Order: sequence, then C-alpha cells, then structure tokens
Amino acid sequence: MDEKLELLIQRAVTLPSGRKVVVTTPHPVTFGDEKQSFVIESSSVLVNAKPVEEVVSDNDGVTFVTTKFVGDESARSLLEALHKECPGVIVVGSLIAAQAYPGLVHGLVPVKGFERVPPDQKRMRYDKFTIFVK
Repeated sequence: MDEKLELLIQRAVTLPSGRKVVVTTPHPVTFGDEKQSFVIESSSVLVNAKPVEEVVSDNDGVTFVTTKFVGDESARSLLEALHKECPGVIVVGSLIAAQAYPGLVHGLVPVKGFERVPPDQKRMRYDKFTIFVK
C-alpha cells in the first residue's frame, strides 16, 4: 500500500456523527458547534491544485477571465484509493482543492457566529461540508 495512503487511513478520525474525516490542509481544524469544540490535526498529506485562467472576453483593453482549479493525476489517484479503502470518509481540504477534486475533497462550513473571526478562533461544522459537483 502507498505510504501516503497508509498515512491518510491512519490519520482518519471519527466524528460525533460516526463518519470518518481526514484533514488534508497544512494546519489543524477546530470542529464543533455553538457549545463545544475539538481539534483534528492535519494528516500531513496535502492535497493541492493549481489555478488555470480561461479568457472569457477582452473588451476595450480589459480582459475578463474565469479561473478553474485543476488537480494532478497522482493526487486524484490517491484520493480515489482512499475512498475505496475507507468508503464514506470525508476528506477535508481547501475550497480550491474541493473544486479541483469534485466529490473527492470537501470544504469546511463555519459554525454560525464563527464566520468572521480570526483563523485561530475559527470553528467549523462537523455535520455540514461544502462539495462541488462535476
């Protein structure tokens, strides 16, 4: 088994809902609700993507673009293998990664009241995640 895959499986944590979650950001994530919180450390396996611009129009010297986030094939294969080994696992990543790997990586949703606080005070829901579809 791939070393990164083993690490992701080992670092998966069970949420209060019973679902497994693994964090693929470079920092730990504080989950919780309005009353309680708990921290899940990074798996230390990062899932990244790169921005690719596509020109939509060019009007009077002003260029308008749309940006798509594109993943790489090795990360996609790793994520697919993880979902095969751990069905139902929630892979938490950045919103950029969630867009690059739709259905494989999920973004975080802040707890009500914690939307606009400094990063060290953020609290993210453990029962709701952002997902992008193909």
